[in-house]
Amino acid sequence: MMALQHRYPLALAIAASLLSGPVLAQSAIEHHVWQDKRKFEPYSRTAESITGAIRLSGNNQFATPGSKMTITFGNGKKAQLTSVGASWRQWDDVDGKKVTAEVFKVAKDPGTLLNGNTLCGKAAKYLVFHESLSFGASLLGVAVFEGSKEPKDINSPGLCGTFNYSVD
Repeated sequence: MMALQHRYPLALAIAASLLSGPVLAQSAIEHHVWQDKRKFEPYSRTAESITGAIRLSGNNQFATPGSKMTITFGNGKKAQLTSVGASWRQWDDVDGKKVTAEVFKVAKDPGTLLNGNTLCGKAAKYLVFHESLSFGASLLGVAVFEGSKEPKDINSPGLCGTFNYSVD
């Protein structure tokens, strides 16, 4: 080994940096589409007829309990959201895969949205954002819960609506 260190110091340095590369990459900060200040067009018919396009105010504090964000619906109504944290569980109602999602508590239900519809039959209490794919399209999925308990996954009590929005 001593002879290699003297003959190939650059090669050993490169090898060491390549071996440490994945460790550095794993420590990168997560970033998800719902954290960006932007508009999302409806992808599902449900989203098209109930919420229309949505705008998110952005929140650069991923999974930080107490961090705030605003959602604005197609008719201009808004809801203030407060993060309660994130999880790696099944959040898509179609695909059984686990995904990262962030759960937000709704300060006040936005009431009537498009076409006389509401997010839930009762007051929406939690919105959960996650990313998914459908026929190759990147989507922002939103699950809505009316229960008083924080949802733990898509099968939690109180699920009352799911919406999908185009990320592209």
